Amino acid sequence: MRRLEVHTQTTHYEMVIGANLLKQISHFIAQLGLSPEGGCLIVSDDQVTALGYPDAILTAMQQAGWPAQLAVIPAGDESKSLLQTQALYTHLLQSRVRRSGVVIAVGGGVVGDLAGFAAATYLRGVHFVQVPTTLLAHDSSIGGKVGVNLPEGKNLIGAFYHPRLVLYDIDTLKTLTEREWRGGMAEVIKHAIIGNPQLFSQLQTTPQPTFGEPVTVEDMIAQASAVKIAIVQSDEREAGLRMHLNLGHTVGHAIEQASHYLLNHGESVALGLRIEAEIAVAKNWLEPVIRDQIIAVLRQHHLPVSPPNLNWEQVVAYLEVDKKHSGKGWTFVLPREIGRVEVTREITQNDVLNAWRASIA
Repeated sequence: MRRLEVHTQTTHYEMVIGANLLKQISHFIAQLGLSPEGGCLIVSDDQVTALGYPDAILTAMQQAGWPAQLAVIPAGDESKSLLQTQALYTHLLQSRVRRSGVVIAVGGGVVGDLAGFAAATYLRGVHFVQVPTTLLAHDSSIGGKVGVNLPEGKNLIGAFYHPRLVLYDIDTLKTLTEREWRGGMAEVIKHAIIGNPQLFSQLQTTPQPTFGEPVTVEDMIAQASAVKIAIVQSDEREAGLRMHLNLGHTVGHAIEQASHYLLNHGESVALGLRIEAEIAVAKNWLEPVIRDQIIAVLRQHHLPVSPPNLNWEQVVAYLEVDKKHSGKGWTFVLPREIGRVEVTREITQNDVLNAWRASIA
C-alpha cells in the first residue's frame, strides 16, 4: 500500500493506493471523523456497476451503519451535464444526505467530475470521496477540479472542490479493456513528460501497454500521481504552474469533441501530446530527437500519434472556446525537454495547423 499526502493552502487529504481496498472503505472514512448520521450517496455509472464495485462499497458502508444509497448514471462523457447534475441533486434529497454527509464517486473521470460537482454545490458543499476504477482517473481524482460540460465545450462549468480521500484499489484496473488501459497510459506519459524523467525512461525501456505486475502498477501510479500532487500543492487554483497539467489537453479536448467522442480521452490526449510536441519543435523549443522519443513511447503503448480525418473547422471552433486562452493568442503548454514544460499564450491557428499537417505526414 502506498499513501501519498496532498497538502494545499485550503485542505489536506490522502491518496491511498493498493490492493483489496474497497471492502475497507468504511474504515478509511471513519478515520476522517465522518459519522453515518449525515447519510451517504454512492455515484457510479452502469458499466462500473455491472462489475460489482459500487455494490461492494454499498454493502461495506451499510454494514458499518451508514444509510447508504446508490445512484447510477449512463457511462460516457455525455453524462457530464447539468441534466445529470440535477438528477444527482434529486438522489441526494431522496437519500436525505445532510451537510455532514458524504458523496462517494466510484468510477472514472466522468463519474468523479460529475459527482464532485454535485457534492460541491449541494447544500453549498458536502463531503466527497473519490474511488477511481480506471487508470485514467489517477489524474482526475486528485487536485479538486470538478465540473460538467456544455454543448459548446468541455468543463466550462465547474469548481475547485477537493475530496476528503482518494481510495485507489488497483484490483479494479484488472477489469479494464486494453483500450481503456492504453487511454490511461496517455496521462501517465503526460506526467512523465511534465516532471518525471525517470518514469519516462522506465516507460521507454519497460513499456506497460497492459496491466502488469501489481507492484509495478502501484509504483507507476504513485510516481505519476506524485507529479500532479507536487504541482497542485504549489498552485491550487491554476494561477500559473498548474496549467502545466494541461499538456496534451488543449488540442486533445478539441479532438475528443470533434470526433464526437469516438476517440476516448486518453487517445485524444496522446494526439495532443504529439501535435503539441510538433508545435514546440517548430518554435525551436524542443529538440526533434525528444519529439521522436515522445512519439516512440506513445507508439510503444499502442496510442495514436496521427490525427484521424476530422473536420478541421470544427476542431478550430472547439479550440477557440478553450477557457485558458487570452486576447494575445491561444494558450498552450509545450514541452521543452523531458521533465520540463512551459506555458505560451501566443500560439496561432496557423501554428496548430502546421503541426497537425506534420503529424499526418
